[in-house]
This record gives sequence, structure tokens and C-alpha cells, in this order.
Amino acid sequence: LYEPARRDIYNFIDETKIRHLRPLLPASGNAIEIGAGSGRLLIRAGLERPYRLVALDYAAYAMRAVRENARRAQRDADLALGDARALPFRDASFDLVLSGGLLEHFRDPRPVLAEMARILRPGGLFYADIVPRKVSLYRWAERDRMQRSEHMAEGIYENDLSKGAWARLIRDVGLGDVRVISAGVYPPYTLPRYEQLTWRYASFVRSLDGTAVADVLGWFYMATARKT
Repeated sequence: LYEPARRDIYNFIDETKIRHLRPLLPASGNAIEIGAGSGRLLIRAGLERPYRLVALDYAAYAMRAVRENARRAQRDADLALGDARALPFRDASFDLVLSGGLLEHFRDPRPVLAEMARILRPGGLFYADIVPRKVSLYRWAERDRMQRSEHMAEGIYENDLSKGAWARLIRDVGLGDVRVISAGVYPPYTLPRYEQLTWRYASFVRSLDGTAVADVLGWFYMATARKT
């Protein structure tokens, strides 16, 4: 749920994403989150700029979560049930196309990326955060299972594409100015009070994003691109 006052790991990550996006966001227009889940990223973007917000997911329970979170944030959001590989929107109809923790769950993410690029207007911003199957400090306890098991949990697939591979896939669908950085060097979630430690040392933790340390120990990638 959208509860920005809570000092938990979810709000820390949400704030990290918005800090990264803030200088890049279009001034106005239509914004969509593909695989919206609870819609928190979309709603935070809508608090930054006067966007028309659209949330798309395949699950009805996600739509209920988006509706509740939009109500809590006092923002309107249009809801759409659909398939990320066949989006029910016209070409070039959005100024901002977002996804959070979506792309890694596809064995072949190219059809989803192509659809995201298709509905993006020229000059529009693409953003995706991606959780790859790799060793990270935050999920240190899962390192052995992550290396040996194709599925981190029943029904959840995380591919192991590198930063460079993701950048190439994004370029291949016609987007330019592609940038993919590593982020999320957080204390292991098995450590007592790991959330409090993350917030206490927020400036230091975030200073590691985009560095070689994050390449080795980071939890997720943040990818941005423009429609040329």
C-alpha cells in the first residue's frame, strides 16, 4: 500500500527511483506503468508532474491495489487489464512509459520492450527497474539458490541478463540515449534492523548507485531511454 511515511525498504526503493527519474521526467502528458502491481511508482511520478495516469496489469487484484493507492495519494488513475506483450493502446500515445520489477520475469523480454517502445511518443521517456538473478548484498542469503535454481520461488522467473545485454535489447527496439545502472547496495534482509540501517545511512547507500560496487553487490538495475 502507498504509505510514504513508513521507513521501510519499499519506500526507500521508491524514493531512490524517483530521485533518479526526477531530472528526466517529461513536463506533462500521459504516463503509464506496465505491470503496475500496486502502482506506487506511477503514483509517485504523478505527484512530480501533472500527468494523466494509466495503470496496466493482467491481474484484477492489482487494479484494486492501484485504485486504493491512488485514493490515498489523492490522484486519479485510469485502470486497464491487459497483456504486456500486446498493449491495448495506439502507437505513440504516452510521454512516459514505466515498469518496475517486470521485465526479468519473461524468458524473452523483447516483445514487452517492443510494445513499450511502440506506445512511447518521440522524445518520451522509457524507464524500467529490473531485478536480475545475480548475487547481491541485500539477498546474500539467497546466493546459492540463485546460482543453482532457475526459479527463485514457485512461479517466479528471474533471468540473468547483464547490464550490457539489457542495454542492447533496449536499443534493438528503437530507443536511444540508453543508460542502465546498478543500484541497491543494501544491508542483507536477514540482518536485524536492516531497514533502519538502510534509512540511517541513506546518503552513503545511494552514493554507491551507478558505481563498480553496485555492479558487484547491487540488487537491481535502473534503465532509462528516449524515443528518437
